Amino acid sequence: MTVRNYLSYTASELAMDEDFQDWVLHPGQQNLFWETWLQQHPEKESIVNDARQLVQGIRFRAYSLTTADKEQLWEAVWNGLEETEPTAPAAISWWKYAWKYAAVLLLGIALGAAWWGIQAARHRQTLLSSYTRLGETKALQLPDGSTVTLNADSRLLYAVTGDAREVWLDGEAFFQVKHTTNAQQFVVHTYDNLNVEVLGTQFNVNSKGKNIVVVLQQGSILLNITAPRQGKAAALYLQPGEMLTYNKADGDYSKKSVAANTYTSWHTGRLTMEDYTLRDAAAFMQQVFGKKLIVSDTTLYNDKVSGSMPIIYNPDTMMTQLGKVFRMKFNQRGDEVWIHKK
Repeated sequence: MTVRNYLSYTASELAMDEDFQDWVLHPGQQNLFWETWLQQHPEKESIVNDARQLVQGIRFRAYSLTTADKEQLWEAVWNGLEETEPTAPAAISWWKYAWKYAAVLLLGIALGAAWWGIQAARHRQTLLSSYTRLGETKALQLPDGSTVTLNADSRLLYAVTGDAREVWLDGEAFFQVKHTTNAQQFVVHTYDNLNVEVLGTQFNVNSKGKNIVVVLQQGSILLNITAPRQGKAAALYLQPGEMLTYNKADGDYSKKSVAANTYTSWHTGRLTMEDYTLRDAAAFMQQVFGKKLIVSDTTLYNDKVSGSMPIIYNPDTMMTQLGKVFRMKFNQRGDEVWIHKK
C-alpha cells in the first residue's frame, strides 16, 4: 500500500482513501498498518471512527435510470466531491459535511448499479474512485492491472462487471490499459458525448476546457461520439500518433497527426514543448495550478519555443522556469499572474 501522511486527513478524506476502505470493508483480513497506526496515534480514533461510519454507511441498491437522470446524478456526484474538499485544516465535526459525502458516495454507487445492471449473485463489481487537487498528480493501479495517471484537478470513477471495464473521467488522465485474456472491453466515458473504447493500449484523454482532446500513443481505440442534439453522432478509430479534438459546445470534431509525446509526456513529469506559445503556457498554468496568466503585450503571444523541461508541481517554480524560457517577467496577485517583457 502507498504510505501517506494520514495525520492531516479529515474523516471525509480518510473515507475516500482506497487502503482505508479496504481495511474497513474487509475486517476479516488482518491489516497491520492500520492497526499499528491507530495504536501510535490514539488521538485520531474519533476521526477514524467517523470515517469508518461513512464507509460502512454505503449500501448497494438497484436503480433504473434514464439517460437524463444519469447525467444529473453524475453532476451531483462531482459537485458533491468538490464541496467535501477542505479549504483549510480545521477540527470541524464530520456531521457538518457527512450527509453530503455519504449522499455523494451513495449516488455514485447507485449509478454504477443502474448503469452496469449488476446482479450480486452473478457479477462482482469493483468500484474505485480517486481525485487530485490543483498542483498534484496521482498514479493509480486499477484492479485489472491497468495503470492510470491523473493530472491535476481531475476525478475518476472505475467499475467492472464480467462484461466490461468502465471509467468515468472529469479532467485529464493518461491510461495504460492491460489486455485481458477474455478481451474484456475498457471504456472511458467523458461527460460531453464522447466515449473511448479500447482493449489494450496507451492514450491520453483531456476533458478540461472547451474541448475534449484524445491522443493515442500506442495500440488502437474506437471513439464513439453521441451528440443527438447536433445530429453529429459518429464512430471513428484513432491510430498511434493521431489526435481527436471534440468541441463540447457545437459537437464539431477534427482528427490530425501529432507528436503524441508532446501531449502525453506530462505523466512522466516532463513538459514537452513543440512550437509552444505563451497561450499554451497559460492553459497549462490554468489547468494544473488554477493560475490565470494576464498578458499586457499581446505581441508576446507570437513567440514560440521548442524543447522540454521538468514539471515542478509548485506554481512559483513553474512560473520562474517559464519566465526564463520566454524571457519575460511576471508579477503575481493572488491567482492572477501578470506577464511583461523583460
